[in-house]
Amino acid sequence: MNKKSKIYLVVLIWAATLLQLAINNSIDREKQMVEQAMSQGVENLLEGTTKAYAYYGDQQLSEEAKEEMVKSLAKKLKVVSGYDIIHKDIKDGKTTTLSKVGKYGDTTIRVITLDVLDDYNQPAVENYIMVELKLKGTAAKTTNNYSDTLEEIYEGLGMNPTMNIYLCSQEKGQLLPSQRQQLIDEFLEKMDAKVVEQVEFDNTFLMYGYSKNIDEYVFQNEDKINVNIAFDYDETEDVTYIHMGVPFVDRSF
Repeated sequence: MNKKSKIYLVVLIWAATLLQLAINNSIDREKQMVEQAMSQGVENLLEGTTKAYAYYGDQQLSEEAKEEMVKSLAKKLKVVSGYDIIHKDIKDGKTTTLSKVGKYGDTTIRVITLDVLDDYNQPAVENYIMVELKLKGTAAKTTNNYSDTLEEIYEGLGMNPTMNIYLCSQEKGQLLPSQRQQLIDEFLEKMDAKVVEQVEFDNTFLMYGYSKNIDEYVFQNEDKINVNIAFDYDETEDVTYIHMGVPFVDRSF
């Protein structure tokens, strides 16, 4: 199993996405995505989530060592109390997860240990560290600030993190195709991106795009994508949810 495939497996554990991850260095273009969401009106913003994940070596780690790692990362994020730590067996590995639910946001820090085979076909392990910061409501306007913070924390530990930013806002009622297209055009302009693929089914519409100004990307089939916007209409609530992601929206529809 090559490194890209292993990272892909980690992302599957985290978000159950069907996209293959390719790791590159990121830049600050995601700031423009935040600005795009804020232009919709702060009162419409529901959630902003920043995720970071990176390879953490092949050493055997005890549960105590993993606990110390997640606690240390939590402290760097100023999370010092009120959290839970859970050790769990998963398919092909184990996880140690620190989680805290807050009024304005939730914090999740996870060490994932995968059981693999080394170059000599002998049992070995690979460790990955993942952090998710989910901000709620108007607090989501600071999403990009936390993206910068996470990147600094990982780099301070000698790791080159892969980042994913997600924003969700809402509009009352079902958007007309012209309204939806206007939002897509604005999003593409902000991100300096071009359409790669569009998919529509039931009450959901997804647009995948690519910007050469963003180094991170994933593969959708054989095409590179790194900007993603989706519209999901809920008939019961009569609300259209607008999802935006760099490099992709890691939510199922």
